Amino acid sequence: MSISAKDIIKLEQIMQAEGPAHYRNRYVSGAQHVGIYRIFMIWPDKLNEIEEVDGEWRDNALTFLEVNPRYFRSGYDKAQLLRRLKRADLSAKHKQRLVVVLMDVVGRPSGVEFRQYCQLAPRLASKELTAALGKLVRSPDDGVRRRASWMLEHVEAA
Repeated sequence: MSISAKDIIKLEQIMQAEGPAHYRNRYVSGAQHVGIYRIFMIWPDKLNEIEEVDGEWRDNALTFLEVNPRYFRSGYDKAQLLRRLKRADLSAKHKQRLVVVLMDVVGRPSGVEFRQYCQLAPRLASKELTAALGKLVRSPDDGVRRRASWMLEHVEAA
């Protein structure tokens, strides 16, 4: 089952509208409401597939990270995906997509999942990533500078 960015945006809107109380029921009612209930109904079973199989669910996980939905506890969902992707045998295409995600994350405030992004960064290490983070370390924005330096430390330590 392929998940589009549009599906994830719809889900984000529903989750935000329902608020924190909705979190307890999100695997059923919120996702059913937007017509993609199968995503969260089988999500726990598919986490292993994200790590072990270069297939549809890994692509779905990347799409989720690219869209970067924000709803109550979404950071924990992203952290789960990032831990699985960190252990996965990533293709060049997936690495390229994830580098774009990392650069986006460094450029804006992030949540609890930022540590997982930093821990994934060494798996994606390249001269281009190091150079891009090096530029962001000199950003006039304090937050961007701080996040870039944290991520760069992880990349250089690898």
